[in-house]
Amino acid sequence: MNNSRQAGFTLMEVLLVVLLMGLTAAAVTMSMGNSGPKQLLERSAQQFIAATGMVLDETVLSGLFLGIVVEKDSYKFVVYDDEGKWQPLEQDRLLAEKTMKPGVELDLVLDGLPLVQEDEEKTSWFDEPLIEASAEEKKLHPEPQVLLFPSGEMSAFELAFRMKDDQGRLTEVLVVGDALGRLTLGRPNEQD
Repeated sequence: MNNSRQAGFTLMEVLLVVLLMGLTAAAVTMSMGNSGPKQLLERSAQQFIAATGMVLDETVLSGLFLGIVVEKDSYKFVVYDDEGKWQPLEQDRLLAEKTMKPGVELDLVLDGLPLVQEDEEKTSWFDEPLIEASAEEKKLHPEPQVLLFPSGEMSAFELAFRMKDDQGRLTEVLVVGDALGRLTLGRPNEQD
């Protein structure tokens, strides 16, 4: 009788290799996930650029007016409905309100001017006071600062993603949107 042994791997050897590959992948993922504030801000800015580009494409295809509402720690996309009100886009997980990670703040500048100007007068020039919407009404129908038009154009803006590190140093990543609908990470003339 000829007792020849077949060449191959045992189940135990295969499981050991799979375990080692899994541990290596986990170690690589954990080392990449422990990135600094600059990488976190760049990732958040890239997500904003991707989502805004998608929404801008949607405005061209659908003919709808859309906008972006920017808060100190979040942003969301809104659509102008048939009733003449701005409605948040909530049905789409990618375009629902995006809240920043703790410590990350957003600062919006429109057409070269900060969103809130310190020299603005609080009083109206009109004889009759303007009807102010209630806080609940503003939350249900938020008015966007950045408008996205069906022509593919949008309000020019600069959106800074900012974060302080453990030593108190400020890190900033800038997203610039021009009137033609182009979005860049940083100012176009500053790019490498």
